[in-house]
Amino acid sequence: SLYLYGMKLLKTIKNIIQESEEQYNRGCEEGLPIEELDKLEKHYFDSLKLLKIYKKEELKKIKK
Repeated sequence: SLYLYGMKLLKTIKNIIQESEEQYNRGCEEGLPIEELDKLEKHYFDSLKLLKIYKKEELKKIKK
């Protein structure tokens, strides 16, 4: 059903966020070069944007 698809998508997005956060933190702990940390940080923020987009679309559905 559409509801289950939405829940799977949300779970996937949350997993991406968690993974990108862990990669960034690990990079900091390992002392990666600033350029690499910048890439990891961007990936993390992009994943947060994805969640924001998802939530925005879900709100649109509710308001209809």
